[in-house]
Parts: sequence; C-alpha cells; structure tokens
Amino acid sequence: MSPSVRLAAFLAPIFVAGGVNTAFLPLFLSDRGLSAAEIGEVLGLATLCRLAAVPGWGWIADRAGRHATVLFWSAALAAIACASYLPAHGIVVLLLVSAAQAVTASALTPLSDTLALALAGEGRLDYGRVRASGSAAFMAATAAAGPIVAAFGARVVPVLLAGSYAVAAALAALLPQAAAPPHGPRGAMRGVRLLTYRPFLLTLGASALIQGAHGAYYGLATVHWRAHGISDTAIGLLWSEGVVAEILLFVFGRRVAARLGPAGLTAVAAAASLLRWSLTALTTDLASLAAIQFLHGATYGMQHLSAMLMLSRTIPPERAAGAQTLHASLGTAVPTGLMMWAAGAAYDGSGQVFLLMAGLGGLGLLLAPGLATAARRQARS
Repeated sequence: MSPSVRLAAFLAPIFVAGGVNTAFLPLFLSDRGLSAAEIGEVLGLATLCRLAAVPGWGWIADRAGRHATVLFWSAALAAIACASYLPAHGIVVLLLVSAAQAVTASALTPLSDTLALALAGEGRLDYGRVRASGSAAFMAATAAAGPIVAAFGARVVPVLLAGSYAVAAALAALLPQAAAPPHGPRGAMRGVRLLTYRPFLLTLGASALIQGAHGAYYGLATVHWRAHGISDTAIGLLWSEGVVAEILLFVFGRRVAARLGPAGLTAVAAAASLLRWSLTALTTDLASLAAIQFLHGATYGMQHLSAMLMLSRTIPPERAAGAQTLHASLGTAVPTGLMMWAAGAAYDGSGQVFLLMAGLGGLGLLLAPGLATAARRQARS
C-alpha cells in the first residue's frame, strides 16, 4: 500500500473515535447518572489533562524518533482507558477514567500530522488529501453512531471508542516511516527554544486568534439556531456542510495553498473569519446560514493548512513533534476553550456574541505580514 493509504487508514479510526467522543460521550455520562454540572466537570478535567499531556508526548516522540511506535502506544493505551468506562460508576471514577482517556489519546492527532507533514515534505503523499480522509471519517462517525446508540443504548459508546482506538493501534504497524532527521537544528533554530522562536510564535498567535474565534460556534451555534426555530435536522446538515467545505479544501486546495503560502492562507482565513462571524451574528435565516457555512473551509481549513505549512518550513524535523503538540495545545485547544467559556458568559440570546468572534478572528490579518517575512527569512537561511 502507498504511504497515503496506510496513513489514511490509521487516521480513520482516530477520527471515528473523535466523532463518537464529541457527540455521544456526554450522553454516556448522563446515562451513568451524572448531572449536567458533573458532566461539565468531567469534560473540563479531560481538557486540562489533554493540554498538559500533549507536550509530553511531543517530547517523547522527538527523542524516540519513531513516531509509529509512539502512536501505537498512544492508541493502545487509549483503547484500554476507554474500555475502563464499562465498569465505571460515580463521579470520581468517571473523572479518573476520562482523564486517562484524555492523556493517552492526546498524542494521536498532532503526531499523525507531524508524520504526514514529514512524508509530504519527502514528496511521498499529499497532506491535504490524507487529512481530508480524517475529516470524512469524523463526519461519517457522527452520522452512523446515532442509530447504533439508539439501538443499543449509551452503554455502547465506550465499546465504539475502545474498538476504534484498538483498530488504530493495530494499523500503527503499517504506518510508513519518515526519513531520519538530520543531526542538529537548522538555520535560525540553532540553540533557540520554540517559545522564543519568532516564526513559531507568529504561527501560534495566528491560530489562537482565528481558530479561537470558532469558540462561540462550537459552544453556542446549536443552542442559538434552535432557539430561533431551526430544526435539529437542519442544524445537523449545517454542521455537516461545514465539514464538507473543510474536506473539499483539503482535497482540492493543494494549488491554492502553494500559491498563497502560509501568510496568504492566514490572511484569507482571517478575512473570512471577520465575514463569517459578522454574518452569523446578523441572521438566523436558514438559506443564509447554509451559504455562510461554506466559509468553514476558509476559517478553519485555511488556517490549519497555513499552520502546517509554516511549521513544516520553519521547524527542523527533530523538533517537529514538539512544535506540533505545542501548537495543538496553545494554538488551538486553549484559545478555543477560553472563547467557548467567554462566549457562554457573554451570550444574551441575540447572537451578538458572534461579533466578538469576528473581531478576534479578524485580528489575524495583523499577523499575516509577519508570517510572510518570517517565511522569507527562513527560506534564505
């Protein structure tokens, strides 16, 4: 099998688990007798554990050198953690199991991205198309898991999670290996820590602003749209439409990414963020929202591609896993979580909170020139 097929096959069960976890783990926790507040505590602790664990996995991967081995252990341990939900009852035990799941599974997406970018840099695969397979698996999982949960009850959720991670662990043996990194850092990275390295900080800042601006969308869009008379079926289609737009960009956007470069992608993503969230604040007309949702390919997808390109061009291979995991934590998860909290606190039912997101995402435009300069300097070093 080609590297693309092997990596896509590995990503599919990871994103299936992500889809099941996002949509149905709260239902399982509720079925185990947890209140809404307790479910929030469980999910909140899981987020904190994930953020704390991700850089550690990056450190291990950079020193181990073989990402496939680290990915195997991450997936295998995640499968065991999820199976532990089955006998678990009570808030304390469920907190511990959820924390274990978060820690063990946190390496899978960022380290898969690291491997995919390394292979793409060697000309062995198209990163966008491989990443699109994961997005498609996520969308399929959220659609298919619903009837399964309806048929077997919420108790099937840990089985789906553990099974998905177990399949990923088995497929890790087939993962292609990237070429060994050269000895020592290159260019401007010599002797410099990631969190003081300007290209990395610019990438981190752009992602924090543009991806963080999705916080109100992830936390409130369903509630807001339902309150304004949009049916659950239509809401589900709106969410699916956003993922479809993302997939289309990943599949067909290679030339666009090459032409725009990291700075251009960030500029378009920031401008689209300003437009998308402003319009979302102003209308709940279904036809209008259907048109607006296609901008997800720009606001999420283009900034994701920008960050991946920037990291692949400016971070040496032996530091790539650490950079990816830090970016996943500080550039995406932390700002998105903070904005979800802030949006919830500011929401008054009118949708005006999305204007705050528009302003936040639009600030990414200010970082685009710096990204362009940093990329040019790195190319000359």
